[in-house]
Amino acid sequence: MENEYGEFRSNWKVLIAAAVGAGAGVTGAMVYSLGILINPLSDTFGWSRAEVSGVKTFLTLGFVVTAPFVGYVADKYGVRKIALVSLGMLSLAMLGITQMNGNIFVYYACIFALSVAGCCTTPLVWTRGVATWFVEKRGLALGLTLTGTGVAGILVPIVLGSMVDKYDWRAAYVLMAVAAALAIIPASLFFFENGRQPENVDKPVSPTLQLGFTVSEAFKSLRFWKFAFSFLLIGGMISSLMIHLVPMLTDANMPRSMAIRIAGVMGAAVIVGRVTTGFLVDRYHPPYVAAFFLAMPIVGCVLLSGSTLPIWLVVVAAMFIGLAAGSEVDLVPYLTARYFGLKAYGKLYGWVFVFFYAGVGIVPPIFGRVFDINGNYDIALQFAIGALVIGVATIATLGKPPKFS
Repeated sequence: MENEYGEFRSNWKVLIAAAVGAGAGVTGAMVYSLGILINPLSDTFGWSRAEVSGVKTFLTLGFVVTAPFVGYVADKYGVRKIALVSLGMLSLAMLGITQMNGNIFVYYACIFALSVAGCCTTPLVWTRGVATWFVEKRGLALGLTLTGTGVAGILVPIVLGSMVDKYDWRAAYVLMAVAAALAIIPASLFFFENGRQPENVDKPVSPTLQLGFTVSEAFKSLRFWKFAFSFLLIGGMISSLMIHLVPMLTDANMPRSMAIRIAGVMGAAVIVGRVTTGFLVDRYHPPYVAAFFLAMPIVGCVLLSGSTLPIWLVVVAAMFIGLAAGSEVDLVPYLTARYFGLKAYGKLYGWVFVFFYAGVGIVPPIFGRVFDINGNYDIALQFAIGALVIGVATIATLGKPPKFS
């Protein structure tokens, strides 16, 4: 019997490869680049705040239409090959987008194509691979895996912001293309599923992968729909706050360089949120842990609603949003595996992904439209507070997880 952290000593290479892939994938650097690019794209092409924010909808649409398919393929054939191919396609798509002209609909089409190309670089893929290797410390392992996107959250505002200021918006996509291409190296060397690595190709699939609910069983459960609905609301609100934070701060006369640094603080908080949440859900009642962290943006919204704030309070608001952003992405795969098992993990995560990213895609443009109409984000922040309260209350009542044996 391995001691408490023996799983990490045996499987750390898989975890690191997955973390690198998550950071370079379409839900890593690409998502964190959106807030940095709102102002440069608006200035270059004369697009409104709502038009540029609308790109999130098309990025998300690619996730939504492909997630059930990706889940099916991942469960049936494993995640290694699809991750490698998708990283390569994502890199090429990012290079292709640099040739875009000033037509906003061309930009939307390019982003949708990029999202489809990178559909197998989402947390669905990386967490499924890692979950097969960890049982006792699965929550912490998944949290560490998704710190890859938290690292992207720290580096993207600083590195891409600097490159965009020095050159133009195209530099951001070139750098992200290089990152996706380099991520292929650790993924090809170390990213395997338990029971599907090359030396076990003729052996039966690990029994861990056979435990849990089927899709039809999960769909008959009220718990599944509460889970999906809560993350639809929470995902939409937190994503909007992350994307609009830099514009929100610059609109309040904060220098852009300072706003970008504060966005970097939010990225650091994402890492803390993921690791801390992963550590706690292995020990305490998962819905209560989830509710605690996912309620933090409510405080952030209240703080950002103030007309004038000292810098330290703005940093606190950004930290609360980042902690929740780190927790939500960690909690979706963890709760999927904990409440429904690994038998149909990819398919079920794919469907939760649809709900989660429906909120992520729909709400940010609404925030942008509210700004265009009112000249500020006050009404949007009030709406976010109400939606977050409902989402947090729903997730807190999921009940005790079942035991699979």
